Amino acid sequence: MTFTVYEFAVVDGQEWIVPADEADFERFWAMDGTVIDDWDPPVMSIVRDERSYSDFPWLGEHVPFLREPAVQALGPALRAFGQLLPVRCEDVRLFNVTTVLDALDRDRSDIVSFDDGAILAIERHWFDVRRIGTAEIFKLPIRASSVYVTDGFVERVRQAGLRGVSFRAVWTAGV
Repeated sequence: MTFTVYEFAVVDGQEWIVPADEADFERFWAMDGTVIDDWDPPVMSIVRDERSYSDFPWLGEHVPFLREPAVQALGPALRAFGQLLPVRCEDVRLFNVTTVLDALDRDRSDIVSFDDGAILAIERHWFDVRRIGTAEIFKLPIRASSVYVTDGFVERVRQAGLRGVSFRAVWTAGV
């Protein structure tokens, strides 16, 4: 039996979602797993220009956006690991992952670091399965962490028949 950890991945030709105010990009990068009680929904727009419909309009692997069909299909699983926050854009919500796990095995991973030791990029992931436990969705305790999902979540998405979403396996282990 295997255990796989994935990141969200952009689909070729997928719809994108962008903030009307470029300053909001920093808000999204700064989402560190903290519960947000005073959320001010940003104005967002979907970039459609000959792009395919997506239940997960793309902004980046660190901050998933979901259309209403995805929220309806995955809501209970999502709420166990974070918050669904409104945005000012059609039927779209932002998922703020509040499950932060120090599950990266830094010694076995290939990491590019800043001079101060902070992680700039992870070129090869290695996780501690015990630290992930039963979490299906999580972030690492680093700035602009990708959102990581496990097999269970990927299977939920597939069973729901959601469109325009893809995952890239970043690590697999035998358990």
